[in-house]
Amino acid sequence: MTMIPFENLPDEARLWSYQSDRKLTATEKTWIEEVLSDFLKEWAAHGAKLDAYGTVLGDYHVLLVVHEEQANASGCSIDSSVHFIKHLEKELGISFFNRLKMLVDASEPYFVSFSELDKLTPDTLVYNNMVMNVGEWKRSGKLPVSAMVPQ
Repeated sequence: MTMIPFENLPDEARLWSYQSDRKLTATEKTWIEEVLSDFLKEWAAHGAKLDAYGTVLGDYHVLLVVHEEQANASGCSIDSSVHFIKHLEKELGISFFNRLKMLVDASEPYFVSFSELDKLTPDTLVYNNMVMNVGEWKRSGKLPVSAMVPQ
């Protein structure tokens, strides 16, 4: 496995963003980075090692990225990554799969439910956890509420 620095990943590299439902502690982030490193060393698709990157971003996000030039992430490899994230959930007593809990990008980030986004000002930035690749994360990892809520 080759560990590719995030800034060197191509825009088309697949990305999975997992947002925790609470702020991660420094100890939790360190532990996640350690077990993530071990997971990435073994992450494979049909026996082929994946060119992968993973990190804890800020206090709320775990990112998994696969540069699919060498090997594509398949159903089995994606399943193994979901099992890995579910292991993190169990160990830490948190959720990484609540897509309706939106994280507002503020000096002190806070959560709102998706159904309450229309109560925020249109220019309030929220994290977009539905991005599919590195380029989308760079361009729209955070979006104003006006881009998330139909007008």
